[in-house]
Amino acid sequence: MVELTSEPNDLYIAMGTMDGELSLPAGYHIYVGSKASWHSITDDLLQFDTDPED
Repeated sequence: MVELTSEPNDLYIAMGTMDGELSLPAGYHIYVGSKASWHSITDDLLQFDTDPED
């Protein structure tokens, strides 16, 4: 878990630490500009090379 001083109302949690089903669906993919060439994204979610703009 990470809390940024520049964003005091937000907490960031690594998804790899979650067990079981998540109740929130994925909204988009980030950092696809550096994904492995063999990794295929097969859904219609938005994709961002870096962080999305707010």
